[in-house]
Amino acid sequence: MSADLHDLPRSHDHALSRPAAGEVVALLGTPEVRALALRGFAGLRADEGTVPTAGIGLLCAWPRFFPWLDLAENLAFALPKATPFEREGLIANVLVRVGLAAQATQRPGTLSPEELLRLAIARLLLVRPRLLLIDEPFATLDTEARNRLAAFLPELCTQGRPAVVIATGSVEDALRLADRILVLPQQPGPVAFSLDNLLARPREEGSVGFVALRRELRRALDKEVRHAAPEVEAAA
Repeated sequence: MSADLHDLPRSHDHALSRPAAGEVVALLGTPEVRALALRGFAGLRADEGTVPTAGIGLLCAWPRFFPWLDLAENLAFALPKATPFEREGLIANVLVRVGLAAQATQRPGTLSPEELLRLAIARLLLVRPRLLLIDEPFATLDTEARNRLAAFLPELCTQGRPAVVIATGSVEDALRLADRILVLPQQPGPVAFSLDNLLARPREEGSVGFVALRRELRRALDKEVRHAAPEVEAAA
């Protein structure tokens, strides 16, 4: 799909507008379309390669750090206005919260994929971005590691009340976390389906409401796949 998000017509209810402060929006659809939509929320065109950092935080599967600095030194860049005393205390506290206190003097290259993501979460907890973009960060991890790290997401989504956009292939993750869930079109056009998630938190997968909304979202996803299939075949 070559068009950028700015070329996708907005639906009549402005479903693709930037979330309000404290609102969590989940994007469901193909990985390519989800990535394209995230870039649009960040204010980027498809041909631009860098995510603007002012006020924007990103949690993805391959976070980047300065390899020649240790964990504490990497996190220090998230606190440019703090005094050395404040910085030391905040970094020590957040490393304890994400389970990396014992590795504070190690370099990122010594960490496992799960530990690197813990460090990325620690950085976001310090930065408190106004807009938080979450792009399938745990896709490469096993189920146990995913579950351990997913426990941090509610805190990330509420601390400082950022506007949050989550790109995910998991209907369950979308329902657990988001206030509004969008099924993105596979071809340029309006949002295929929009759902306001009014379930009370914490949201239990086995509850009647959760099961009903999961069924509704899966139906919308299947419908979008069927709708796009004839266009793909015609183009071939």
